[in-house]
Amino acid sequence: MRMKKHGYYLKFQLMYFIFVSAFGFFFPYFNVYLEQNLGFSGSEIGLVISVSLLASVLVSPLWGALSDRTGRYKLLLKGLLFAYALFAWLLFQMTALFWVILFTTLMEAVGIGLSPMLDVLAVDYCERTGKDFGRLRIAGSIGWVFGSYVTGFLITNLLFDVGIAMFWPLISFMIIAFLLAIFIPDLPEKEVTDVQVTEVEKPSIWGLFKNRAFVFLMIFNFLTLSIIDAVVAFAGNHLVLTLGAQPSAIGWMSVIAAGPEVIFFLFATKLMMRLGVKKFYLISVLTLMGRFLVYAVTSNVWLFLAVGGVGSFMMAVGGIGNFLYIKKHVQKSLTGTAFVINVAILTLGRAMFSLMFGVIYDWFGSFMLFKFSLVFVGIAFLILLPTRHFDVFDARTVMDENN
Repeated sequence: MRMKKHGYYLKFQLMYFIFVSAFGFFFPYFNVYLEQNLGFSGSEIGLVISVSLLASVLVSPLWGALSDRTGRYKLLLKGLLFAYALFAWLLFQMTALFWVILFTTLMEAVGIGLSPMLDVLAVDYCERTGKDFGRLRIAGSIGWVFGSYVTGFLITNLLFDVGIAMFWPLISFMIIAFLLAIFIPDLPEKEVTDVQVTEVEKPSIWGLFKNRAFVFLMIFNFLTLSIIDAVVAFAGNHLVLTLGAQPSAIGWMSVIAAGPEVIFFLFATKLMMRLGVKKFYLISVLTLMGRFLVYAVTSNVWLFLAVGGVGSFMMAVGGIGNFLYIKKHVQKSLTGTAFVINVAILTLGRAMFSLMFGVIYDWFGSFMLFKFSLVFVGIAFLILLPTRHFDVFDARTVMDENN
């Protein structure tokens, strides 16, 4: 039994590596591809991103409701992986703005359900076996570094076309992830039965929006993680077209930003609990503010790249802290839905900020993107300071309440 459990852990690690590598090949370079290969303006790039993301938000409740109602997380994961590879191939054939928007939208509509399905399976497995989910996610960090660096290497050193260097690895790795998904464990039958039948309180998606702790987290993520996703998408354009760096610098940006996560995630969960989850979140926001401040004022490529290394705290919040928070505050039978809504909120934020950033990029230049981002991250810090929603992680607080 131990060998089997350990084997499953390795399979999840490999799954995260392949899955996140696929995104690493693609996303850091997508805006550059749209501008250089297809000739889109900043406003058109913002339109492509925002329309596709907003449409995917409308689809996201479907994946949450379908997964929680049927309990077929693994089956949905496999179907979504295959569909994503198909739509990516179709997008690669398109050059006109309308068709690029259409197939980018289809990719995002499918992609918004991918991470939650895999995360639900992985978190459930770790809970049942006592494994550290944070350490499991290290494989994803390595995958992101690998994917983003390889694409930059193919473009700069082997002179691959940006589109070929992005799309073919993405499609290939999504197909590999589909095959690997066959071999990871699904939720146990007992778990599925409990979710569907035995729980006294009937689960409702609207109950999540009445859950103040959950709503608070969604607002916080909107103001922080959504900003990161949106502004980093333009960071490649900033590096190559504003600072004059080689395309390989985009790969190095991802390596320097995600590389420290590989080590940090080994002890991030323990550090989070030792410091206190709220204090960990506060430190994370402060490091993000410092990162954007340097981005907003420096013209030095190497300083720009180096400061990305402080992002490990915020990535731990997104990759570990938020899952722990949701598990503490959300009804068990709504976990899958909560994970999907979390991704949907991040996607909605990314869509809105991408549309704004596209206009700002055209009118005021890329430096203004980082100054603009600082304002919203500052708001996140101010709403985080007084909140008591993290008290549930404090054993002393829980003991006091019980007494």
